[in-house]
Amino acid sequence: MVKRLLEGVGVAPLTPMNDDGSCVDYNAIKSYVDFLAEKDVDGMFVLGTTGEGTSLPLAERKKTLESFVEANKGRMTVVSHCGAAVLEDIIELLKHSKKCGADAAAVVSPFFFNHKQEELFSFYDKIADAVSDFPLYIYNIPSLTKNPVSVDVIAKLHEKHKNIVGLKDSSGDFVNSLTVIQALPSTFSTVVGCDAAFASALIAGARGCVSGPGAVFPEFFVKVRDAVRDGDLDKAFDYQKSLTKLTMAVGNGANIPYMKHVLERRGLKMGGVKTPLKRLENSGIESLDSTLVKVMKDLGINF
Repeated sequence: MVKRLLEGVGVAPLTPMNDDGSCVDYNAIKSYVDFLAEKDVDGMFVLGTTGEGTSLPLAERKKTLESFVEANKGRMTVVSHCGAAVLEDIIELLKHSKKCGADAAAVVSPFFFNHKQEELFSFYDKIADAVSDFPLYIYNIPSLTKNPVSVDVIAKLHEKHKNIVGLKDSSGDFVNSLTVIQALPSTFSTVVGCDAAFASALIAGARGCVSGPGAVFPEFFVKVRDAVRDGDLDKAFDYQKSLTKLTMAVGNGANIPYMKHVLERRGLKMGGVKTPLKRLENSGIESLDSTLVKVMKDLGINF
């Protein structure tokens, strides 16, 4: 089983689309992947929340992943998000991810219905059995799913299924991330989706992050990673302050249309967003840009 997992700076790439967001712009993916690799990003969490994965039909999700894997050429770890509303679709996407060369996959907890913890265990149990030789991450983002996966369930799943190798914890609860890190063995990999806690999480034993804003401004995430690895914690927390200001200025990962706009300003073709999301009006862009420009000026960055 492949063991190339997420560590250090993992980002959740946005998915380039045509101008009206009706289909993926596969030709724009290569330059974006090159941009991330050149910024020294360690891994990509493709078709996650900021990648609008659950808004795309299966055929587009497959071709999008293939385009990211092909453009990557082995430079960064590639984790494919395969979460969907239908179990059979999830398993189909997982098998495709393995076949097309992703290093691992992730599945968000079920959404729409509220579920008991034993139901969440059964859900991941079936998924792990279906692709028993492929590394899997549990994706915990209860603000969107309303179904947090408990530490107890995570521990039982890892004990039963060695291919359940990690957790992407986007709960926003640093204590929850710490609890998982401390409760699970060293064979389990926790990456955090809370950008403001990146430095602290690395120091506490997290393997890395997976960040939407990191796919827009990876530079400060890389600076934090390198400072922690060098043992310069004062510098790490100084960079963390700058990182947090930047991530808040681009909507803390929640404003996908604006993050695409910022990437366009950085020279990358991103296009529109998938319905029901909408592109920003000019007045909204101007207001957000003024805030971002001020933050970047304070940090000594031209934009």
